[in-house]
Amino acid sequence: MNDDESSQTDYPEESGGRRPSMAAQVAEVAASIDVSNSMTVSLRVAIDNLLHQANDALDSAAASVLVRAGDDGSLRFLTATSGVTDKLLALRLPPGAGIAGLVFSTTQPMAVADVAQEGSFWSEADRRTGFKTITLLATPLRAENELVGILEFVNRPGEPPYSPFTPAEMDRAARYAEPIAHLVETYELAQVVESLFNFIAQSSLTTNSPAQREEAQRAWLAGQTVASAHRDFLSLWFSLREIINSGDAERKLCHELLGSLSKFAQNRIAGSGRFGY
Repeated sequence: MNDDESSQTDYPEESGGRRPSMAAQVAEVAASIDVSNSMTVSLRVAIDNLLHQANDALDSAAASVLVRAGDDGSLRFLTATSGVTDKLLALRLPPGAGIAGLVFSTTQPMAVADVAQEGSFWSEADRRTGFKTITLLATPLRAENELVGILEFVNRPGEPPYSPFTPAEMDRAARYAEPIAHLVETYELAQVVESLFNFIAQSSLTTNSPAQREEAQRAWLAGQTVASAHRDFLSLWFSLREIINSGDAERKLCHELLGSLSKFAQNRIAGSGRFGY
């Protein structure tokens, strides 16, 4: 067997024993790049740990974190301490649905002694999971000026009847909501950044011209189901990337404009005398 025959047998039969084309090799390398979960795993663990602490502190039977599922006010479960977590993660609450949707739309916490007496309760989650919600406490998750989700506590340990959640427990829930909200916001942003890294790594190998890159960016952005703030972040990132790659003068002007915009935003917030919602 000569060297040429030996080298041909190193490649898969479906390629006819021939060396794959350069385009095929590049596509294979691009497909192998995946940084998913490289940043989010530890954040998710931190959210779960803090949620369990909050659940114990409020003496509830189960606690959960719901996050925005788009810009229309719909919500989805990010994590929960109950035995039906997997079923909850498959649910999506329509805009304004249930007590969680009401709290999300009004940004005001809410405690309900008996959800059967509350007309806004969304019973579909109980129907699909087999869980029986009786008493409930829900408080908004706010990170800076962004409402990112809802923190819920359900029932008490043991059998009903359950004592309702108290005003003191509502205050305690709010104290846990603050760090959880910041973790959720960071977690969501980390997911966006991971997705962005994957796209950049793969597109840099498979797109050659500026026109191809721009078209790939538009198509990729259109397929991202993220909150509007994160979509704006991605869009601005692509714009800044083009400016940074243009030259020193462009970078300097960009720094000056961003500095002026930052001062304007700070002065506007200070002048309004309000923070967040």
